Amino acid sequence: MTTPSSSRPPLPFDEEILEKLRREVAVEGLELCHVDWVPGRSRGRLTFYIDRDGGVNLDHCERASHIIDPILENVPGLANAFTLEVSSPGLDRPLWTLADCLRFLGRRVTVQLRTKVNGTARLKGVLETVQGDEVTVLDEDQRHRYTVRFGDVKIARLIPDF
Repeated sequence: MTTPSSSRPPLPFDEEILEKLRREVAVEGLELCHVDWVPGRSRGRLTFYIDRDGGVNLDHCERASHIIDPILENVPGLANAFTLEVSSPGLDRPLWTLADCLRFLGRRVTVQLRTKVNGTARLKGVLETVQGDEVTVLDEDQRHRYTVRFGDVKIARLIPDF
């Protein structure tokens, strides 16, 4: 999965396994949004973020876990080498991909940049456009538009509407 952060370690399985996991989770009406891998000395931690319209509850996470675990246990060299976590991305969900940005156009976001643009490395405002590999944020006072390459984004998150 494409992320703004290129410093993440590669997943301990290939794209074919990832696609199988996406398909199997989708059968339950869930979307596999993102996977984080944190290697450890003896065991790593795999965190799968799932979502669905209406949000995710503990039951959804449990069902996804029962789907994901047996698939991963059959990956050579991975069995017993990880702790599995399944979670919701939360109300302030990260925008991991350009597809996420497109999905949440018009929503309020915070964006932390790797380098400053027009004197700032933190943006807060409305996610206005996505074109190619660039996103545009209209700041909260609606005076400035910031267009940045998605690859220059350290982290982008939704601002929850209450």
